[in-house]
Amino acid sequence: MIRINLARTPGSKGKKGGKKGSSGPLLVTLLVLVLLGGGGYYYYTEIHLAADESETAKAPAPPVVPKPDAPPSARPSSQVRTQMVENVVKEFDNDVITAAATRGLNTPYALMTTPEKINYEVLFGRNIFNMITKCTPPGIKFRTLEIENFQTVYASGAGLSRHMVQEMFTAFRNERGELLPKPYSNIKDDPGTGGNFTFTIAHKPNFGLEVGDPFQALDHLGFRDGLPQSVREFSRIAGANNFKMSAAPSQITVERAGNYRRVVYRATGMSTYKDFHKFVLALYSEKLPVAFKKVSMTPVRDEQVRVTAEILFTVKE
Repeated sequence: MIRINLARTPGSKGKKGGKKGSSGPLLVTLLVLVLLGGGGYYYYTEIHLAADESETAKAPAPPVVPKPDAPPSARPSSQVRTQMVENVVKEFDNDVITAAATRGLNTPYALMTTPEKINYEVLFGRNIFNMITKCTPPGIKFRTLEIENFQTVYASGAGLSRHMVQEMFTAFRNERGELLPKPYSNIKDDPGTGGNFTFTIAHKPNFGLEVGDPFQALDHLGFRDGLPQSVREFSRIAGANNFKMSAAPSQITVERAGNYRRVVYRATGMSTYKDFHKFVLALYSEKLPVAFKKVSMTPVRDEQVRVTAEILFTVKE
């Protein structure tokens, strides 16, 4: 409420300032005016405040100021692409998407394009010898070991016990690819070997497209006129890793594949399995784009093996 002090209202000093006969009506008049004015002011004030409160209730809340570390506009641009990809994926059947992804990772060698084959072939030597070494327990002796056309590994030999040979078979089954069933892979007791268990094994590896490997052969291919230098480099690395070739590699076939020339050389020599594995890894580490199309190993004496290999060089036309 608004309080008004009537004692200080102008004209209230009747004894000194105003006429005696007119003080009564004047006082009544002033009182009425004050009351009317005060009431009007009070009424106006209450409505105004009510209107302010009503407008405040209707007004939108002030915008929330974001924290400095999370501004609304600081979304990564990849978010837009992520939503776009999600929208596109929704338009396709999940089984189709899954099949396409699986095909990209595990395409069989025979179905690969020429560039995919080139990368696969160069990595195949490292992968296949790593797999054989990993899967073969101590006490297993190979009589033959053959690798053919980037698709099959054949081996025969003997183990000290059936359990040892079964352990090797299980290891191959757990690798990428397929262990072929009987009669291609089998175990049998051979009394003529002094109680050893002989075996044959056939495995069809599938290492897939290793697009994440730091060595992609296509990035290192030379041209046709640089092929002799690549062959010499192959011989140098072989000698440095105790693969003693009986002669320089000799060319046996040449074929065209699109914009590439594919040249196969034959190399023969002596080594141990361990040293030949080291040699294959050295070719990989030095990024020489050469592939082992075929490898045949047969024991000679002690740990020495005779190696016959077909070496594939791919060059640009």
